[in-house]
Amino acid sequence: MAEETKDRSSVKSSVNFAESVDESAEKKRVSTASKRSSKRSSLRSSFFRLKSLSFRRSGGDRGAELDTLRGTYGPEFEGYAKINRAGGAGLSCGCFGGSSKDDKNEKIILIKGAYCFVFTKETDSSPKYAIALAHQKAKLQQPPSHGLHRVTVESSLGDIDWELHFETKPIADQFVLAFRKQAAIGEADEVRKRLGHDKLLNKRGSVKYAEAIALKKLGEQPEKKENVVLDDALNVEPMTATHGGY
Repeated sequence: MAEETKDRSSVKSSVNFAESVDESAEKKRVSTASKRSSKRSSLRSSFFRLKSLSFRRSGGDRGAELDTLRGTYGPEFEGYAKINRAGGAGLSCGCFGGSSKDDKNEKIILIKGAYCFVFTKETDSSPKYAIALAHQKAKLQQPPSHGLHRVTVESSLGDIDWELHFETKPIADQFVLAFRKQAAIGEADEVRKRLGHDKLLNKRGSVKYAEAIALKKLGEQPEKKENVVLDDALNVEPMTATHGGY
């Protein structure tokens, strides 16, 4: 009986020791993983600080390359499309008549967070401009125009602000889905900020950086065509009035 009790005690001690070793090893693993995660987070923060410094010093010409904005987890959408500024109310003809040569070339379209970035080429050190998605609606227009799949971006008032032409319908569909999802997130973020719940916005470093870049690049959008036409008309009017006096 004494030997049986001794054996049980020995077995119990062995089990407790094994559990203690396992627990210690698990704590060590968790601690190591936590340190690695903290180190990666610190490195990412340092990376974005350096990029931000480069962006500011260059006046927005460097520090926001495609790879930087893609981040570790990639963008919400990336693809090629022809994009141009639309003329305002109503549906346009779906063509690029009257656009500059640059508007007729394909651009790299990247959606990160609640913003769309437009790059001229892969090697650009910064996007050409950015577009805010909140309070905008992306719609795929049917049928295809000139063999391309046309997507219009409309304001909350129904005015067409942008037109994009994609070579394939699947890519156009992906753009529309990503656009709508991120536009909704952008609108929800605005509500949280108005309510003073900024601290609840837990975003990845690459998304925060992309948003900071976008705020600087929104002002570099091409001017609306309707405004350009109006300016031309205003410039012509004085000449017409002068000739009318002869």
